[in-house]
Amino acid sequence: MPSWYRALPLVLPLLGAALAVHAAPVPPASFVSYDDSPAPPPAPAPVASPITDHLALNAGFFWGRINTYGQFNSGKGVPGTPLTAEQNLGLTDQAYQPQLEIIFRLKERSRVRVDFFDLRRNGEVQLTGPILFGDQTFQAGQPLRSMLNWRQMDITYTYSFLRGERFELGAGLGVHLLEAEARAQVAGTPQLVDYSEAGPFATLALDGTYLIATRWSLNARAQWLHLTVNQFSGLLEDFHGDAQYRWRRNFALGVGYDYALHEVDIHNHDPSGTVRLQVNGPQLFVRVSY
Repeated sequence: MPSWYRALPLVLPLLGAALAVHAAPVPPASFVSYDDSPAPPPAPAPVASPITDHLALNAGFFWGRINTYGQFNSGKGVPGTPLTAEQNLGLTDQAYQPQLEIIFRLKERSRVRVDFFDLRRNGEVQLTGPILFGDQTFQAGQPLRSMLNWRQMDITYTYSFLRGERFELGAGLGVHLLEAEARAQVAGTPQLVDYSEAGPFATLALDGTYLIATRWSLNARAQWLHLTVNQFSGLLEDFHGDAQYRWRRNFALGVGYDYALHEVDIHNHDPSGTVRLQVNGPQLFVRVSY
C-alpha cells in the first residue's frame, strides 16, 4: 500500500478544517473601508426667530390712550346718565405701564400665549351737572371721587396650519379672565355706589409671523368675538402688530402697536348698564427666548 494512502486518515480531517475556515463568512466588522472622501458638513442650525423659539418672555412698556364710556342704571330700571369717564369723572386718558407676555411652544405647531393687563385709575372732579349713577344721584357742584379698575389675563392657544422657514400662520381660541370695578363717592359723605363684575370670555384667534430677513421679523395677531347670551352682551377685540430685531440668538428688540376694545352690556338685571373700554397705543419691548 502506498505511503501516501496510509496518510489519508490524517490529511483528510486537516483539509476539511481548512475548507471550513475558508468558507466561513467574515463578520462585517472585519471589513476596513478605505474611502477617504471628506465627511459631509453638518446641517446648519435654523435661524433663530419667533418661528423657532420654544419659550419666550416679552417684557416692555406701553404708551396707551384710553376712552371709557359708561352708563349705570338704577335697580328699578331707570337709565343712568351716559358719561365719558375721562371727561365727566376726571379719570386720566393715559395708560403708561409695563407689559408682560409669555409664549410656550408645544411641539412644532402648537403655541400657548399668556398676557396680563392691569389698568387702575382714580379721579376727582367738581360736577357741573347732575349724574344718575346707579341708585345714587350726584348733584352739580358736589366733589365726586371715582375709581375704575380693569384687570385681565388672556390665555390663547393656536395651531400653526402653515409653517415654513420664513413664515408661520396659526388659528385657535382664547380665554380671557376679566374683572371690572367702578366706584363713585361724594367726598366726605356716605353717598357711595360701587359696581363690580368678573367672569370669563372667549375669542377666536389668528396669529402670524413672517421672517423678512435673517434678523428681522414681522408679527401680528388678532382676536375677536361678539357674544349675546340672554341678558348679557359682550364684545372683545384685540389686535397687535410688531417688528422684531434679533440682536442675539436669544435676545431681540421690538416695537409694536396695540388696539383693544372691550364692551359689556347687561339688560334687565340689578346692577345693569353698559361699559365700553378702548385702549390703543405703541409699545417697546425686549424678548428673551430659546
